[in-house]
Amino acid sequence: MGGHHGPIQAAGAVVLRTIDGTEGAREVLVIHRPSYDDLSLPKGKVERGEDLPITAVREVAEETGIAIRLSMPLQPTEYTVTYTTASGKPKSRAKVVSWWLGVVVGGSIDEATASPEEIDGALWMPTQQALKQLSYATDVQVLEEALALPTTSTVVLVRHGKAVSRKEWSSQKTRDADRPLEKRGRRQAKALIALLGAYGVSRLASSPSARCMQTFEPYAKSIGADIAAMDALSEEAHDADPAGTVSAMRTIAHRAMSDLSRPIAVCGHRPVLPTMRQALGGANHPMSTAECLVVHLDEAGHAIREEWYASQY
Repeated sequence: MGGHHGPIQAAGAVVLRTIDGTEGAREVLVIHRPSYDDLSLPKGKVERGEDLPITAVREVAEETGIAIRLSMPLQPTEYTVTYTTASGKPKSRAKVVSWWLGVVVGGSIDEATASPEEIDGALWMPTQQALKQLSYATDVQVLEEALALPTTSTVVLVRHGKAVSRKEWSSQKTRDADRPLEKRGRRQAKALIALLGAYGVSRLASSPSARCMQTFEPYAKSIGADIAAMDALSEEAHDADPAGTVSAMRTIAHRAMSDLSRPIAVCGHRPVLPTMRQALGGANHPMSTAECLVVHLDEAGHAIREEWYASQY
């Protein structure tokens, strides 16, 4: 076997809640690890083939019992870990932790599944107390950043999965709008379930074209939601009236901003995506099939942070 390449990748979340009966005072979710006798924020290592947002949600659930959705990404932290190899030699390796602000959607502390040897307690701690008692300066830094964040809403822009080729489909003299996903595209669509779920997407909008609707169908089925087909997002409508596409995207952004607890995902086509991105304030970036752009909008509708996730299929 070869050696390790690159830093260890991990992910976690700063999970905040407002204390009842106070004027906005907040608590943060922390864990205690007996082997280190420390207080820290929940996090853990990425598993093979897992996107980091999914890691963050999974690790918080395992370590604390609390189910979350992700909101704003925070600055990653990096430090060196020392461990002993199987031959007994000490080794050092860099570790990079990706962080998000986490929003509670369910669960309870007594539902944690981590072993007591690894984590013997999770607790809600007033943030001012946590800033003094967290064991690591990097955790304090991440918590300070989270506490300073503005309120945001989330829109996920998705390019449809891999479809049957235009050439192959046109040879059948069938409408391009009916062109379906191919086998790889169907795998990509299923893989979106975990990523969209990590952001708590509960509303779906799409071009009415088959390849876009089919990209969202597995996720829609998994959460029991409908997909709102918007004609203005189709290739044909965009060719005829690009301003109509902009208007549709602004409607989607306003819907996200009007109910912060219900993030929206929208699926479109490669030729239309630049217009869709621009309407959200996202950066210009070519998107591969089933790639996701996660845009975080402030209260004025400005994109203040964005994340990109390419499909692994």
